[in-house]
Amino acid sequence: MANEYLLKEYEFCFDQLRFYDTRQETLLKYLCTLTSVIATAEFAVYQLLHGATVDFLECEAVLCGLVFIATLLLLLAMVQNRLYFVFVARQLNAIRGYLMEVAADGFKKNQLYTSTNFPALKPLSVHTFQLVGAALISSLFAGAAIYGVVARSGGKPDLFAASTALGVLIVEVGGGMLHLNLQSKKTADKAIHHNTKRR
Repeated sequence: MANEYLLKEYEFCFDQLRFYDTRQETLLKYLCTLTSVIATAEFAVYQLLHGATVDFLECEAVLCGLVFIATLLLLLAMVQNRLYFVFVARQLNAIRGYLMEVAADGFKKNQLYTSTNFPALKPLSVHTFQLVGAALISSLFAGAAIYGVVARSGGKPDLFAASTALGVLIVEVGGGMLHLNLQSKKTADKAIHHNTKRR
């Protein structure tokens, strides 16, 4: 009876794991589509106006600011999605490990994962590269927004834009790493729902 329940739980977890993996890719596609469309539109307007006019700079600053906010929200969703993915993967591994011990009847050559304490932050995982890439795109739009604001007011925007982009990139990547590192050390209930009570 207990093994039947665990097998059902395993199936549900596997479906959930696939959902989170697909969702990560979907969020990245949304981010890439949004940013490429806006960048293309801005380039078309730039060509149409034959340069960086005052109107163009105002429009560019507002549009890039809005895209920065949108990309930041998508990045936050990707970081949270990674955390969900890890907790479900740990559950899958725990069930697999348990069933290998009690229900495998002599099966000793398990080739799949049984670790339940791996970190959410893995430097060389595809999810990490996706998160860093999303943060880079987001930071470029933050820098572009500042470029438009400073250029519109008559200043020299290059240094402001570059330092803004670099600062935003550091904050986004560092914040995401810190969040994943701290939250993945907690139980799922505590990390996701802030629930410290055990039933």
